[in-house]
Amino acid sequence: MTAVDGALAVLRAMVAIADSTVERNTGQLTLTQFRTLRAVDGHTPVTMGRVADELALNPSTVTRACDRLAAMDLVQRAENPLNKRETLLAPTAKGRRLVNRVDEDRRRELATVLDRLDAETRATVITAFARFAAAASETTEEQLRTAKKSLSQADRK
Repeated sequence: MTAVDGALAVLRAMVAIADSTVERNTGQLTLTQFRTLRAVDGHTPVTMGRVADELALNPSTVTRACDRLAAMDLVQRAENPLNKRETLLAPTAKGRRLVNRVDEDRRRELATVLDRLDAETRATVITAFARFAAAASETTEEQLRTAKKSLSQADRK
């Protein structure tokens, strides 16, 4: 197994945990809708455009996700008083509780998996995860800067 194959296997396991915890705790939201809720919860208040940028999604996808979240009373929308063309998003108390419930479920699932490892392996894995997350964040930030620069250049043409 190559390093990339090993990382891909870990990715599949993590996605399975992400999917199952969203399904188990919401039963009604897609992973994209939940990711939208998480982004709103993490940056309150936030514009739809910023959520779309953060998640690297088309703004219309975020709008549809927010329509669903608002219908379920998980987010609330308001006109931005500083820019009437923008809509501000904030989670409702119900939305915050849902994000917290999914996070706790994920923590339990991950703890169960990590507990199956011996202490030395667990410590190595935790260190590797931290380093991987840091490297992925740097890559994501660089990709975002590159994408924004490309969009800005395209807008000027």
